[in-house]
Amino acid sequence: PFWLQGPPHISASDTLGSWTLSRSVVGTFTAMAGLPRATSMSTTSAVIHEAEQIRQRYRKLAPQDALEEEKDYKTLVHTIEPTRLAAIFKTKFSADGMCKVGPAGLKEEQARAYFEVYGPNQITPCEKENKWKKLARMTFCGIFNLLLWACVAAMGGLLLFFSNPTSEANTEHKVGGESVNNSLVDLEEAESDDYVTPILLSVIIVATAMLQWYTEMLAEDAMEAMQKMQGDKPVRTVRMGADGTRLDQEKDVVNLVPGDVIFLEAGDRIPADVRILYCTDGMEVDNSALTGESMPEPRNPNTEKPSQPPTEARNLAFFGTCVLKGNATCVVHATGDTTFLGKIAQSIKTSYVKSTLEIQIEHFVHFIAIIAVFVGFISLCVKIVQQAEPADMIQYTACALFSQVPEGLLPTVTISLMFASAEMVKRKVLVRKIDAVETLGCVTVFCSDKTGTLTKGEMTVQ
Repeated sequence: PFWLQGPPHISASDTLGSWTLSRSVVGTFTAMAGLPRATSMSTTSAVIHEAEQIRQRYRKLAPQDALEEEKDYKTLVHTIEPTRLAAIFKTKFSADGMCKVGPAGLKEEQARAYFEVYGPNQITPCEKENKWKKLARMTFCGIFNLLLWACVAAMGGLLLFFSNPTSEANTEHKVGGESVNNSLVDLEEAESDDYVTPILLSVIIVATAMLQWYTEMLAEDAMEAMQKMQGDKPVRTVRMGADGTRLDQEKDVVNLVPGDVIFLEAGDRIPADVRILYCTDGMEVDNSALTGESMPEPRNPNTEKPSQPPTEARNLAFFGTCVLKGNATCVVHATGDTTFLGKIAQSIKTSYVKSTLEIQIEHFVHFIAIIAVFVGFISLCVKIVQQAEPADMIQYTACALFSQVPEGLLPTVTISLMFASAEMVKRKVLVRKIDAVETLGCVTVFCSDKTGTLTKGEMTVQ
């Protein structure tokens, strides 16, 4: 609920519990209100002080164990009478709760101050990684990529420091009175072949990373395009002017604040967590996005008992759900990250978890590294017994060590996952990370009692 969330632009004092408005916020509010600076500052201070009083009153109404950073959804809004709600929010409702005629809702000036305090009505998205940083990470990071780049570096170092053609290759020998070059062409061809391996391996690593990056970027772009197509339409809202006159407006969802009075109809997507003030008989909402239950749930404006959990209260409707039947007049009581859906989003923002494929490849690389070191050690011992030259000894040991690395594994795995991802697209499934395809293939048993939601919301079997 909104009263448990600290404001983004205002600092709270630990001792007094009061808020101090920064000059930048005052200046912003002055420009928005279009008032003289002195008048605007005094008016804004009064509104912010009023918001603090609301927060303090709501804190007393919240459960005793509720904390400011609480991830569980806890509120007592469903147990409060509408008249008391109006006093707490400093908003206005009509006697019948319909708010169809006469002054209702927040004053515009107060709503602007609340917006500065509580921020836009949207769930904070996860931080998106820069696409070029993502490409660099896919190219140079990862334990298997590091092993392959180590092979490239080792091959380049051997060619750079130990490529010493014998002087006999460049000397001329007299045979039958004619000078001939002792296999100079063959030696140059052999040297040029040695440079092909590290170059080709580098190209394979970069090309594989670019293929994976391109596939995942296409999936992300498609998901963003779908999200934009599903944008929320403006919400019918009622507010009051400075003189108390009624203002019927169409507000964007992001501009809603706690205390706003909104009107919902069948087919509307609920734009925030709301308390129902009035609704037609038989009103129903679809909460399957939150609860997983495909059956519609009835709604009514009656005040619930304190023992009733808010998630089961029938006078509340939640952000992200839909109105299936009926009309309603509601007051917004939570927005953005403080909504029920926002709390769920916060709870799943955990640290990155390695996929099954990454765990398996990491285990495989460790196994290969152990074998490669063992083979290299045996090769070194053999050369020591043969009393070989140091340069020859290092070259032979390095070649024996890095010959154990399967350079073709990385492109093989990536291309196979790309084919699987393409097959999923044919079945209307977007794969944001191609590693998830392999994880899905590892599933052997799937247990669920939400059959209606997992299919089409219809309790049928075919």
